[in-house]
Amino acid sequence: MTNNNRVTASDILKVVPITRKTLWLWQKKYQFFPDPIKKVHPGGRGIIGYYPAWVEERCKKIYSLQKKGHTISIIKEILQKEEEQKTEKRVLIIDNESEFCAPLIEYLKENDFAVEVALDGFEAGLKTREFIPSIIILNIVHSGINGIEVCKSLKSRQDTSAIKIIALSKDLRHTESEVLGSGADMFFIKPVDFGMILKTCNDFIAATEPK
Repeated sequence: MTNNNRVTASDILKVVPITRKTLWLWQKKYQFFPDPIKKVHPGGRGIIGYYPAWVEERCKKIYSLQKKGHTISIIKEILQKEEEQKTEKRVLIIDNESEFCAPLIEYLKENDFAVEVALDGFEAGLKTREFIPSIIILNIVHSGINGIEVCKSLKSRQDTSAIKIIALSKDLRHTESEVLGSGADMFFIKPVDFGMILKTCNDFIAATEPK
């Protein structure tokens, strides 16, 4: 395994007795899991694809279900029901700084979060309704968006009041007390360590899980 957060096709094939063609079919044709994120090989030898670590367990499950005689359609139904039960790990990032968003998206996905991005206010409203995030990562100082008002609006509406908000800012235009007072659940000054964001997201998820 490459690290605790991601695996390669070779890693998966070491523990699941399938061929590369089968892995490709599961990924491309049946879309049981996403395409790998391609990066330069650590040794500088070409490009290598990395899957989120959970893909390994997904492949084990698919293989087990096939061994039990389940058809592809039945397996899809089983996996869909499982996904519906994992509705909490959805993060919407409202930020138009691509240099910040791109690596954060990849990092969260590698840690088993579903992630969407909104670049403006209209898109943020649309994706909040359709994607139904459990957590929003919001750049308070965002061109075209008043982050303080966004926090107040989300917390004042019954359908969005339960969404946890992680507010970010790279200047001191707004104080921490003001941001938290507007409804944000956590406030970080940019640049912020992604590990802190991940820990906060995981803490929010854990707090909502049944005891």
